[in-house]
Amino acid sequence: MPETGARLTYRQLQRALDDAISLMRGLGIEKGDRVALTAANGPALILAFLAVTECGAAAAPLNPALGLREVRAELTDLQVSRLFYEAPEGGASNAIAAAGTAGVPAIPMSLEDGALTVAAETRPTPFGPADSSSIALLLHTSGTTSRPKTVPIRQRNLVASTRAVIDTYGLSESDTSMCVMPLFHVHGLVAAVLATLGTGGSVVVPARFRASSFWDDVVRHRATWYTAVPTIHSLVLERAVQAPGLPAHGLRFVRSCSAPLPAVMWMRYEEAIRAPLLEAYGMTEAAHQMASNPLPPEERRPGTVGHATGVELAILDDDWRPVAEGERGEVAVRGASVVDGYLDNPEANVASFRDRWFRTGDVGSLSSDGYLTLVGRVKELINRGGEKISPYEIEDVLLTHPAVREAAAYPVPDKKYGEQVGVVVVPKGEVEGPELIRYCRGRLADFKVPIRVTILPEIPKGPTGKVQRLTLSALVD
Repeated sequence: MPETGARLTYRQLQRALDDAISLMRGLGIEKGDRVALTAANGPALILAFLAVTECGAAAAPLNPALGLREVRAELTDLQVSRLFYEAPEGGASNAIAAAGTAGVPAIPMSLEDGALTVAAETRPTPFGPADSSSIALLLHTSGTTSRPKTVPIRQRNLVASTRAVIDTYGLSESDTSMCVMPLFHVHGLVAAVLATLGTGGSVVVPARFRASSFWDDVVRHRATWYTAVPTIHSLVLERAVQAPGLPAHGLRFVRSCSAPLPAVMWMRYEEAIRAPLLEAYGMTEAAHQMASNPLPPEERRPGTVGHATGVELAILDDDWRPVAEGERGEVAVRGASVVDGYLDNPEANVASFRDRWFRTGDVGSLSSDGYLTLVGRVKELINRGGEKISPYEIEDVLLTHPAVREAAAYPVPDKKYGEQVGVVVVPKGEVEGPELIRYCRGRLADFKVPIRVTILPEIPKGPTGKVQRLTLSALVD
């Protein structure tokens, strides 16, 4: 951890993990249990996760920033038997209070001298060993359009997705990843941490991402790669271009996932940082990675998320039939990393799972050589009089304007056309809505030109950096 200087060798990690497993078993945690974890990024959270899964139990890492009501809903819906928390301040206080009202024991944990400790009595307990079918991770979908669905990720799913990340980027023991994504989501947990541990490499885990110290940490710890959402890439790019010279980094590649990467950002980043920026595609239901652009010398194709990695990809119509090559449809995926179905949600399973295929809810197309282009979520496409408009296309155009830092397109209700295009823009210079509309008019078909531009200091995003498009209309009206 850069903040504390704490370091664990693999020998120390194994010893600490063995002790943590004994602690968990002594607390009565056994196969099939569900255990909530809330903590900042760091060794304590990683050790607790690994120990819980080794017991055959399912870990449910929670966002420390959740409010009291949100934590209570998570604990109740996931039916957890215990909550482990690292510190009483901040989000942990909400978790402790929520656990009390939900009747869930709340157990403090901490890392002391490289070992995980808990403030609770332990006793030897018989246990059933974990196996590949054991649920290792319980996560909720984002739930922006409906009630969140519970995703049960089995140990075999995690292993498959981790292997896909390792193979895609040629990770080895000589690599060091900088973990800047939260560990309550598969992006940070699988790509930055588990894939690194799976190769014997090193992982640097700050308690939280700080743009102000990012490049110093990359240089100091000799990071060879990191993975993040475009918002973070934008922040570290801005830091780099403001510096007197290019940071003396050793990054051999950079990975972008969990939100669309605008082509203009890709070009600016590679030009300034001089490292390959690879856009990938992942989902919780596939234990993270499903596709990625490849490392050089293979082609990195801007505007695409690359080709399938460890899974099969298909583009389907509404009746689950493949569409013609190059045609748009809903992206579907199947493979060893894909979960069997949602937990206790037969209606959602009927809609999303069939013959081991999972419908992602994303609209896209496949090129003849297997590169996947995404145009938006099914429910986020803007339907103007029957014309389906990708919000990504509008955003890519706006981001080429020199005064635009961020942009997000969303549907505006319209009596005549059903929906029109609205955009929210975060400026980096002086700019007005009418100017941006004129700018779009020269670069987009008339029916795609925004009718409304709202200037805001920031765009609402979820905890993992995804734009909450479907809330924008209510926000700006």
